[in-house]
Amino acid sequence: MSIDPAPALRLARLDDRAALARIQRDADTRFLAVGHPELADGDAIPDDVARRAIAEGRIVVAEVEGAVAGWVYMGRVDGEPCLGQLSVAVAQGRRGVGSALVRAVIEQARAADEASVVLNTQGDVAWNRAWFERFGFAVVARDAASDALRSIERAQTSGGLDWTTRVHMRLTLR
Repeated sequence: MSIDPAPALRLARLDDRAALARIQRDADTRFLAVGHPELADGDAIPDDVARRAIAEGRIVVAEVEGAVAGWVYMGRVDGEPCLGQLSVAVAQGRRGVGSALVRAVIEQARAADEASVVLNTQGDVAWNRAWFERFGFAVVARDAASDALRSIERAQTSGGLDWTTRVHMRLTLR
């Protein structure tokens, strides 16, 4: 029996940009099998966004055996920390890479004494909503969503995402 090595986490560097895009495109192919081809459109984090986020320390990568295996982008929505993108290479799935990245976001928010962390994801995909629920995230009721969260819905809808299957989620830390 072999045990997968724990991923090593670090802040992303400029030379990681190609890996970030490659991993996001690879990870997004998983949505094809669950009926969401709109999420597997070949898009990846724009280079200018990646550069700015890397300079600001808002992308954390997970390395396995010295290679980037996944990453998480952190932002803010209406003053609240936001897990904006999480991508793990398909070959590295179910090995703790994504979990390590989510825990890093949560730990960073706790260290900054944040009250909560928000994200949006597919509500109808087991490895999205249900997976985040295991970390303590809960669905934000549509009528309780802030103007900023509703603005994200509108932007994503105009970009082709179906918000009848998407949800906002929040982890309350204090």
